[in-house]
Amino acid sequence: MMNNPNNFMVVQNNTDESRLLGKFLYYSLADVLVKKEDFERICHALDFPYAGRRISVVDAFKNATGKVTRRTVGAGGTQEIFRIYCRDNRREGNIYSRELVRETVGLRTNRYDKLANICYDRDADRMYHDIVEDDPALDAEHLCQSMEQKFLIFRECLGRSQIDTILLHYLETLDALPISVYGKLYFVPRGKMHKVDLFEDFLEDLNHANQNDKALVVNSFYIADDEKQRDKMASEFYTLVRKEAQEYQERAAYLIDSGCQSASIMERWIRRIHELEQKKQRYEALFRKELSETDAEFGSLALYSQELQVRAEGIRMMKAA
Repeated sequence: MMNNPNNFMVVQNNTDESRLLGKFLYYSLADVLVKKEDFERICHALDFPYAGRRISVVDAFKNATGKVTRRTVGAGGTQEIFRIYCRDNRREGNIYSRELVRETVGLRTNRYDKLANICYDRDADRMYHDIVEDDPALDAEHLCQSMEQKFLIFRECLGRSQIDTILLHYLETLDALPISVYGKLYFVPRGKMHKVDLFEDFLEDLNHANQNDKALVVNSFYIADDEKQRDKMASEFYTLVRKEAQEYQERAAYLIDSGCQSASIMERWIRRIHELEQKKQRYEALFRKELSETDAEFGSLALYSQELQVRAEGIRMMKAA
């Protein structure tokens, strides 16, 4: 495993591409928040693949009420320590409710005081609140109004999880290999490393459109093609592909054992198994070696794929009869 980035052999970007193994990419989205219209404009300007995403108003409500957490020391030298945050109430129909809580830290147990209810009515498309208890140490009314203002922003913006999902889909098209020890660290093989530039340009433009202060980070560098580097990346690939192969086996087994009657679902998993096999072949060509350590997993996948194919064809023949 790559537990030390210094183990990579980094080269200059003017090196002959045939001498490169690929590109090493890392990024951080921080607390990104971008208006949907700005996000779509950037995608269109850069021709970045984006199928469009609906912003969940319920998620916007949860995000707006999830940002209130704070830790405060009481005034007057009392050294009273308390946290202010929101927690879920039981949902009633299309009304989503959270409560604003003051948690006071004690020696043996903490005290919890409910300050307000904050609700979102999905039918009326309205967020509202009611104050339950006044607290002299903070302005609960102001906090609730602040959350309602944030809600208006969140319902018009894409946040970190949504943008990260879009980026991960793009990285999948590059055959990108996540490096196991670090988050958001990827190896992109030589044949697709030229597309990393689009990824970097996209994140830099998102940084300019970010509604929050903390900057997004993205960078990449080239990896030399030698036996030592190929062996290291092969080890990372083994870890990733074994995990994916085992997940595919479990899903295929479930479809078979449960008697799935959807040919389209089974065919979708047949395609995914085939795509994983093709990815393995591309990496074998890149590393100049057969990745025989995964033969058992792929042998089982081939059998599952054949069984799914037989069942899917049978279902389609019955429907056509």
